[in-house]
Amino acid sequence: MNHVKSHSVYAVYGVVVAPPGVAALDSALEGQAHSSDSGNSEAPRVQLFTVGGEEHVILATGYAKLEPNEYRSVPSLVISAQWDATLREYVDNLGLLVQSGPCWFFIHDVS
Repeated sequence: MNHVKSHSVYAVYGVVVAPPGVAALDSALEGQAHSSDSGNSEAPRVQLFTVGGEEHVILATGYAKLEPNEYRSVPSLVISAQWDATLREYVDNLGLLVQSGPCWFFIHDVS
């Protein structure tokens, strides 16, 4: 019997940025206004995701966790009209270089 490590998969809407100092970036994001979890806030909350340690850094304004044995079509993942503007604002304010996006990324978290 093969044993597979458990893992989570996230669909994350955001931008991949050139890896800055993640600790400094995390501190900068802590100062943002808190928004509700409902997604109806005027200013979406920007979150930090790292993949491969700090090899890939994603700033995201939306995400969805996909459960085991669940599938979703990419068009079913909703995008808020304000997400792109919020991402652009943070990237510009923090002087970051966007490598990819904004778009949906799929992240596998193998723990």
